[in-house]
Amino acid sequence: MLRVNREAAMKMLYIAEDRFPPFRVDVVELFAKQIPARGHRVDWLMQRGPDAVNISSPTNWLGNEVYLTPRSRCNGLLGRVLNNMLGMLGDFMILPLAFKGQYDVIQVRDKFFACLIAWIAARLTGARFVYWMSYPFAESKLYEARNRLVAYRHLVWLKGQIIWVLLYKIILPLADHIFVQSERMKQDVAQKGIATSKMTSVSMGVRADLVGKAEDAIAPSTIAPLLLHLGVIMQSRQSEMLVRVLERVRLHYPDARLLFVGEGQHPSDRRAVEDEATRLGLSVDVNVTGFLPMEQAWELVKRADICLSAIAPIPIFLVSSPTKLIEYMAMAKCIVANELPEQCQVMETSGVGRCIPWDEQSFADEICYLLKNPEYARMMAAKGPDWVRAHRTYDVIADRVESQYRKLLGPMD
Repeated sequence: MLRVNREAAMKMLYIAEDRFPPFRVDVVELFAKQIPARGHRVDWLMQRGPDAVNISSPTNWLGNEVYLTPRSRCNGLLGRVLNNMLGMLGDFMILPLAFKGQYDVIQVRDKFFACLIAWIAARLTGARFVYWMSYPFAESKLYEARNRLVAYRHLVWLKGQIIWVLLYKIILPLADHIFVQSERMKQDVAQKGIATSKMTSVSMGVRADLVGKAEDAIAPSTIAPLLLHLGVIMQSRQSEMLVRVLERVRLHYPDARLLFVGEGQHPSDRRAVEDEATRLGLSVDVNVTGFLPMEQAWELVKRADICLSAIAPIPIFLVSSPTKLIEYMAMAKCIVANELPEQCQVMETSGVGRCIPWDEQSFADEICYLLKNPEYARMMAAKGPDWVRAHRTYDVIADRVESQYRKLLGPMD
């Protein structure tokens, strides 16, 4: 029998893959801020990050109670192995926490072994078991292994196969509800036999207080124009392709520059960009900042003339909901983005621009078109903030997410 807690509208235990303290904006904004602000209680189970080794458990984080699994002080390969094992052992904390908290919802994000324990805990305590799928991890592991993008690729391939079976044959069929990152991901998961009626797509957004105004839009400069890419650099996304785009743009704008505001997911990802810049003689004109606090990163974005959302249209990324696109729009920036289902939907409905094919010449041509037509580019960019404010701030997204929990649980006081 479904139990609805009367002390708070909803009580949730959220088991997240993130290390504490988490940095993912949707984790922080939706479930640490917006959902609790609506009168719900969210308790957390996370692995300790390297900066949280000495923090006691449970600890308070943004007004929420967080339980932390153990972490090894060892570094290198041994440390990674030990922390993976400790993380799995820590998942057994779900059972006593579930009985102690008497939650209405036990939700797991992007973890797999933990789901089996969470499902048992939910069934024993009368809670709903919800899975949050932000990324196709199984397909990603298999892709990286097949394309030799990782070390120990045979082990990575095996891990991908195990995750695939756990996720699509056990976890998702058992879940009472599933949140996915995009409508395209929903379609892909449905093709594996999961009913669309128990899935809800939740795209990425931004904080409402960070959304600018139409008046913030500035026409791009043709004097040393700055092209900018915000976010993680990945070889699997073919981020280094943008260096070759810069080479073509410089045929028309010789002083154009390219700035990557972010870092490689792995050291080899950043090297791929830097090696390509060296090969083309563009080392001085291509720069990578490394990871920066969000406020610093956004300040650099505001100075850019053209912002780029370039993600290779391979199957594992066709389901993505690119945060960078929404962030550019919130800041009223001129945007060049390639054809991905969600990017195209956002660009077309908002009117901020058009999606282009995935190739170097198309990117270069679109960049040059915007630079040659600066007033047109400014007018397109000016449409971004109002659309984001209406559709993609986290208070708007939280309304939709909360509505789905209400449907799942029934009336909540």
